[in-house]
Parts: sequence; C-alpha cells; structure tokens
Amino acid sequence: MPTYYKRTWDEPLGAWGTSNWYFEVDADGWVLRQLEVYATGPTLRYDETHQEDEHGGRALIPLSGEEFAPYEITAADFEAAWTA
Repeated sequence: MPTYYKRTWDEPLGAWGTSNWYFEVDADGWVLRQLEVYATGPTLRYDETHQEDEHGGRALIPLSGEEFAPYEITAADFEAAWTA
C-alpha cells in the first residue's frame, strides 16, 4: 500500500516561486508518482510513463519514511492535487 507525502519548499525556484511537492511512495520508499506545484502556476508531474523532462524528474533515490513521516497526507489529498 503506498504512502503519500506533501512537503513545502519555502525557497523560490527562480520566477516559479516557492513550491509544494507531493510524493506517492511504495513500501521501500521508492517514488511512484511525484508532483511539483509552483506558486506562479507551473505544475510538474512525474510517474513511470513520464520520468523526466527538461525541468527535472522523479526522485532517483528512495525517500526515508522516518524523515518524511511528519509530512504524510492521505491518498485522497494526493489524488486531489494530482488531478487538479
């Protein structure tokens, strides 16, 4: 069963501004889907069918459940962001 996280980065990425990052990870911490939502509007989505583009890509190392535990969200919250 996947686990879901939302992490906010308060440091702006150029003109795109600050961002919220959403992750769907498997039991071993590997990212299945990754969503980056930037303050000025750009949204980047990465999954198995779209792993990277000119702006970045899906995480290449597993996420630490211990480190990310404070940022856990529900599957419904993740899906709402993913489909927005």
